[in-house]
Amino acid sequence: MGSAAAKIAEVERALMLERFTDFERSVLQDNIVLCDAKSGVLLAFSGAMVIFCLDAFVGLHGAAPQGSLLHLGAIALFVLAAAGFLVSCHFSLATVLPRLRRGRPDHIFWEAPFFRLPVDSYVEQMLALDLAVQHEDRLRHLHTLAGICRSKFRHFQLSMRFGQASFVVLVLAELARIIA
Repeated sequence: MGSAAAKIAEVERALMLERFTDFERSVLQDNIVLCDAKSGVLLAFSGAMVIFCLDAFVGLHGAAPQGSLLHLGAIALFVLAAAGFLVSCHFSLATVLPRLRRGRPDHIFWEAPFFRLPVDSYVEQMLALDLAVQHEDRLRHLHTLAGICRSKFRHFQLSMRFGQASFVVLVLAELARIIA
């Protein structure tokens, strides 16, 4: 009876671990998708702000020369804001850039050699796959997804910070333009 109970406990543990890896994969995928979506919105905003800042710069620069310090300051602030928004665009693009993390070949990553086999050979290999190998591949995949997620959020955070700072500079430039 003891060995049957131990086998049942082992099966339950394996099932719970499988449920956890499914849950964790779902959480990581959701975070990756959310980060990409937010970065897309920020990219559109920052890109529009680059154009706005450059247009304002051209308008001020092309206006009758006003050697005032405030006029020159407004020009400089518009250029600084445009540069900051451009950096924000860079990090937004870096966020949505597809991530390919290669490690040892597994049975999950779409670039793995197993997926290049003819379909019958692939199915045959997958059906013969040991459960322990399947589980290890899933855990390694979770680790890879977590690394991708961290990288995306780091780039998104940098994009946000540059966007925020650039917006403050843009407001200052607009104030300087109004006053000048």
